[in-house]
Amino acid sequence: MSEPDDDARDDDPRDPDAGEEGAAEQKPARPPLPTHRPAASPAAQVATVAAAVVVLLVVGLVFVLQGGKDTEPRRDAATALTEVPEAPSSGYEPSLESSLAPAPLDVPTEICATGSITTPFTVLSFNIHSAMRKGGGLEVTRLIEEIRSWKPDVVLMQEVDNQRGRSGNVIQAKQIGEALGMSWVAGSGQTGNAVLSRFPIEEQKIVALPRAGGRFDRHAVHAVIDVKGTSVSVYSTHFEHTSSTARTAQAQALARVLAADGRPKIVAGDLNSQSGSVPVGTLRAAGLGDAWAAGAGVGNTAPAARPRVRIDFVLHDAFFTPVQAAVLASAVSDHRAVWTRLQLNEKLGCLKVGG
Repeated sequence: MSEPDDDARDDDPRDPDAGEEGAAEQKPARPPLPTHRPAASPAAQVATVAAAVVVLLVVGLVFVLQGGKDTEPRRDAATALTEVPEAPSSGYEPSLESSLAPAPLDVPTEICATGSITTPFTVLSFNIHSAMRKGGGLEVTRLIEEIRSWKPDVVLMQEVDNQRGRSGNVIQAKQIGEALGMSWVAGSGQTGNAVLSRFPIEEQKIVALPRAGGRFDRHAVHAVIDVKGTSVSVYSTHFEHTSSTARTAQAQALARVLAADGRPKIVAGDLNSQSGSVPVGTLRAAGLGDAWAAGAGVGNTAPAARPRVRIDFVLHDAFFTPVQAAVLASAVSDHRAVWTRLQLNEKLGCLKVGG
């Protein structure tokens, strides 16, 4: 829509011929106007200059107090998409009184605490497209550097090659994990899913999912990781892209596996489904929340260059609180990565004292 034309506005200019009817009526003559104003006295000029100086000083003081602070430079939108956000401050301040309080004289046999302790860590879900650039060309080194720059604690990957000629006959999960100094678990098939972790991996398993009319066998890689003493289940999966019926069957099968797993759980991957779809709804009904609740905007992830849909997710159960979420651009993959900071919440219990 174009802007309105200023010339089209109805300004209702006065008619220069208006008022001629009363032209004949005589009016008393006005006294002539002076040809110049008398100059102000020197004292008045000094007062005027002094007032102007005072006004400038006041304006300068207001600027220093209110507007003179350095503001954070605006980051370029493209740059922001490749950087993870800074960790928020915990706001915790230690108390000298509590740390120096005298010990109670009567030692109880059991100490119980209410509340919980929290452990934040970062999770990345990334369909890496076998580290192949669109149009061809292996870019595994560049992909490793992208992941390294995002500093994830856990990486749940999809489309990871296993000993395929196009990617150098290597196990890509092993290649990428070792380059990043992370433990790794590879999935089944020539191209599948994988888990990388900075935390120790206690258990690992491949969960087969039904093909259900889809074109490929699908699975989830399940790893149990030790997050500072708490066993956490993480699942990396990739649902069928050609059939909504297959995606629904795969979500239902995975939901049954989750129901039998009593540990804190994270499920992430390329679900080839949008947030309002039946497959995503099936997982949400299984007790999973969407970490994008802590993100900004729509969070679209595909295609990478100009994403139009959000089909990559990080889902979590009630043991976790999402703190931050961002979609990060990749120069290699045809998907954008989903980066999240989650907080593991553990309830405090009772501690036995003495024998």
